[in-house]
Amino acid sequence: MQPSMTRTQFGQIQNLLESYTGIRLGEHKRIMVENRLSARLKAKKCPSYDDYLLLLSSGENSEEFGWFIDKLTTHETSFFREPHQFESLKQILRRRKSITPIRVWSAACATGEEAYSLAMLLTDELGTASWSLVGSDVSQASLNKARECRYQISLVERIPANYRKAYCLKGVGDYDGYFTVSHDVRRFCQFTQTNLLSASFEQEFEVIFLRNVLIYFDVAKQQQILTNVINQLVVGGYLFLGHSENVLKGHPQMEIIENCIYRRVA
Repeated sequence: MQPSMTRTQFGQIQNLLESYTGIRLGEHKRIMVENRLSARLKAKKCPSYDDYLLLLSSGENSEEFGWFIDKLTTHETSFFREPHQFESLKQILRRRKSITPIRVWSAACATGEEAYSLAMLLTDELGTASWSLVGSDVSQASLNKARECRYQISLVERIPANYRKAYCLKGVGDYDGYFTVSHDVRRFCQFTQTNLLSASFEQEFEVIFLRNVLIYFDVAKQQQILTNVINQLVVGGYLFLGHSENVLKGHPQMEIIENCIYRRVA
């Protein structure tokens, strides 16, 4: 018989997740959390949630803590999601006058679909060696999948036909039923584990995609993340948010270009 999760135990899980990611799970997520963790208790031979929490907080099992973060954070993503934004980026690139390589950040990139969508577009518009891309996420497991770059063949239909033909390779043998993105595109992509609340890079970015992420944070943490992300953006650079994330209205450093696309002006 599986142990049930008490309100106190759920509160401890809420606090542990929030302390690391900034995400606060609502009370309505309690059953979901219990469903995702119950089998894990058995696998780790933990008689109760108290024992499992002790395992997580002991600091001696970083792999298990990574599993915990991965299972309780959202990884919803797809290739060329909200395609009008990619069209807008294409026009921005075509108006760009600088000949210096462009740096792009796919923040909260999950398993890499957004990052590789951007990479295909950048290659098509700028060629190779004219850009670099960083994909970041709090989940190491998701980043491992992004680096592996192996996706179910059914997902390739979401990629525009010209990119699909130029940059996607169908798997064979053990990789039958999957596809990958060509090495010429992937070699300019770097993936790194980063918490948006404290992310910091040595060089600023000209384009940042921070889409469908802020909705998982409370207002105070949204503002903390935005302040941090804007600090990573060059003046004149562009920030892309998700279509439901209208959180930058009236921001003194940003001007709106079109719905959920902003340009840093100060």
